[in-house]
Amino acid sequence: NLIPIVNKLQDVFNIIGINTLELPQIVTMGTQSSGKSSIIENIVGYDFLPRGCGMVTRRPLILQLICNKNEQELTCELQNKNSTPNLSTEKIYAKFHHSDKIFINFKDVHDEIIDETNRAVPDEKDVSSDPIILKIFSPDLVNLTLVDLPGLTRIPIGKQPIDIEEKISKMTLNYIS
Repeated sequence: NLIPIVNKLQDVFNIIGINTLELPQIVTMGTQSSGKSSIIENIVGYDFLPRGCGMVTRRPLILQLICNKNEQELTCELQNKNSTPNLSTEKIYAKFHHSDKIFINFKDVHDEIIDETNRAVPDEKDVSSDPIILKIFSPDLVNLTLVDLPGLTRIPIGKQPIDIEEKISKMTLNYIS
């Protein structure tokens, strides 16, 4: 019963910009391309995180897993603005904190993570500490909060900012201390 309360607190504190409350969560950390995102996908059971070479995760992703075994959600999907709603009862869906849209296709979740990352960090070689908050609802999940962070790096590669190591280290320390 504590996890839903913790998730609400995380939502509120992220809105008002307070990161000082220590809330229980599992944080993945490691070097770039070491499999952090793959571990999260294996826990969740769905492929939805961006992958590639170099720096792919450029913002923290706070992933709130919510077991909805005892509830049934009504979702509405519009193909375009002139179409009629396709109503269905989906028990497995995702919702981003920055949007009211319900995602039932995890390829769309993947694309939204990329779009939201590029919106906040247009430079593909840089990072931002501004988190993306994603809730995934499924009867097969346990209530748990996971955090996917950018990979640690020692030396700027190519056109990465000279302070990239410091930025990522500071971000990581904010989540684990």
